[in-house]
Amino acid sequence: MFENRRAQQRHNKLMRAAHNLVGPLEAPAAPADLAALVFGLHRIELREDEAARYLDAARVRRGYRLPEPVLDIEAGAEDAATEEHLDHQEEPEPAAVT
Repeated sequence: MFENRRAQQRHNKLMRAAHNLVGPLEAPAAPADLAALVFGLHRIELREDEAARYLDAARVRRGYRLPEPVLDIEAGAEDAATEEHLDHQEEPEPAAVT
């Protein structure tokens, strides 16, 4: 029972802090910003991946859309070129078993 209450209190503190960092006129907040803020205010250690999720939740709550993930087209072309290069290599002959 107390664990659920503590988890809810922690969640509420993190959401309030994230909500305060997300605003229309300011530069976008980074996960490190939220991690530093909640450590300073509440002595809560927060990993950057968790901070990123709270910032995303605060952005959506304020009505913003999350950015679409960027596809790395150049990396895909490099992978295709590497595969093509490997396809054209000759395979070594198997060793004879004596």
